Amino acid sequence: MPPDPVPDHIAVREALRRLEDPVRRVVDEFFWFWPLPETDGTELAQARKAWERLANSRAGVAEDADAPDARSIAVHNLAVLHHAEALEAKEFYGVRGRRTLWERAYRYWRQVLDDDGCWRRLDERIRVLDDPRLRAVDGTALREALPAVLLDLHARLAVDEARRKKGEDAALQHVSLMWGFAVDAGLADAGVVKDGVVDAALRRVTAPFAAAIRHRTEAIPGPGADPSTLDRAADSLLTETRADVRVLRTVLGAEHPVSSDAADEVATAVNACAVACANSLSANKSTARDPRVSRAAAHLRSARVLAASGHVRSLVEQNLAVLLSNDILLDCKEAVERADRSPGRRAVEQASGLLDTVEPRLRELRELRPHAPETDQVRDAVAMAACRLYTEYVNTTRDIDKALPGYRRVLPLAAGEEARSVIRQNIDTLTRAAAGPAVVGTPGQCFRCGRSVGASEVLAVTGGGFTDSGSVGIPCCAGCRYEAMDLLDRAGLAPDPDLRYEAGYRPLTSHHRTVSGRGASARSGAGRRRGGGPFALLLTLIALTEGVLIGAALLVGPETTAGKWLSGSAFLIGTFVVTELVNQWENRKK
Repeated sequence: MPPDPVPDHIAVREALRRLEDPVRRVVDEFFWFWPLPETDGTELAQARKAWERLANSRAGVAEDADAPDARSIAVHNLAVLHHAEALEAKEFYGVRGRRTLWERAYRYWRQVLDDDGCWRRLDERIRVLDDPRLRAVDGTALREALPAVLLDLHARLAVDEARRKKGEDAALQHVSLMWGFAVDAGLADAGVVKDGVVDAALRRVTAPFAAAIRHRTEAIPGPGADPSTLDRAADSLLTETRADVRVLRTVLGAEHPVSSDAADEVATAVNACAVACANSLSANKSTARDPRVSRAAAHLRSARVLAASGHVRSLVEQNLAVLLSNDILLDCKEAVERADRSPGRRAVEQASGLLDTVEPRLRELRELRPHAPETDQVRDAVAMAACRLYTEYVNTTRDIDKALPGYRRVLPLAAGEEARSVIRQNIDTLTRAAAGPAVVGTPGQCFRCGRSVGASEVLAVTGGGFTDSGSVGIPCCAGCRYEAMDLLDRAGLAPDPDLRYEAGYRPLTSHHRTVSGRGASARSGAGRRRGGGPFALLLTLIALTEGVLIGAALLVGPETTAGKWLSGSAFLIGTFVVTELVNQWENRKK
């Protein structure tokens, strides 16, 4: 078993220096082959066969009378041999082959621990050396320390494997072998290792990783730092501690106090940096859309995965939910503002884009805080914002085919009964309209002026008993629409109402900003003209006629019969004009 690589002169000098230290020399001799006359000077393969024969012999002594402890020496040498082979095992052995090597090594080490002859041989060697510095050393002390020494060595191998990429399985196998050795060696009682020998070994070799994590978390900037510093601190903390946390969780277990405390320390520190960064940016409207806010949410997601204890995870989830809520509400606010700047035909695309954007985050929010009132408020805000966009689109274009699927998509998002009622009402209204009401008049031609009209300009009317369904359609151009509505009103009929988009809910207030929608009007009033039209011209002519009648009454004399008739006619006409002007003013306000 030649050293690999071949030791240089520095290694040789260090070995000679170790020989000068009697304690280290005894330890080194213990972990190498002890001399045995039967195998001295032979090849390793031949020596192995002789050791196995002696170790398996039932006699307490060897056939050679000069070596009464030959069996004990053979057992010791086989333990050293198999342990060296396990340490130097190459990848071609495979997982099962290397496990077999370790199991054989530990089997012989257990025999060494139980064989009093091995320890008598060690005490004899210490006596032969006769060095005053060995007075405090004896076989009993080394016998008690041997399990910890072997487990410490194996724990370092487990850590090395855990640090390797995709080395978790190999590390777990090493830990499993360590626990198996402790139990089989009689170091455990009722499944609990005596004095925690395995746990102590694992803690010792992982202590530097836990200390490094603690040092990094204590060095994070305070909440008063600028957002860029906080953003970089959270990112670097996650990056620099990821490997250390993985080692602790692999070697010690995810629920071990050391690994769980370290994970919670990182999660808490990242949470502090992310929240401080988001608060600083969200407080200013100009930086609410800064990419660092999105990165703060990503850092909180990583902290949530890292968190081991329930209270830390709950804190991170609560902050992440607030951040998601504010982001979703800001999307709703911006979508409505864009629709206000360019109302009408693009509203349906804006509504679909809003839903596509917020639905993934809304699902995440519902996962984080499924029963929180704030989550229901955010759901209603999204539903009402999209409902408003669809409503403005359909009230402007009368395009039911695009709007109706949008309402049906929005309905499951709404949480409050008031919001759901508004959406259901709009769905019912559009469904009735899509069924195709009976048309009164000539299709494609305005019933009053005869101008050509499209399908979207059919005025839907309820009541009056024209049809069994109670719904009729009257072709009506935009110029005649108000006059037609006035005539229908006098006839006791009512046009179908425009769709609604407000539910009367209050916007959610959270974090540093309040996102609210427009809440003044509950109808959009699409399709109504704000100008005069033919009816306005008729009012003007009537007003001129009234003026002529008043002038004629003054000429013939107010006391004459003709003058009284003319004055009365002017009064009636004036009353009618004033009434219609008031109606026009009310329509303008709507």
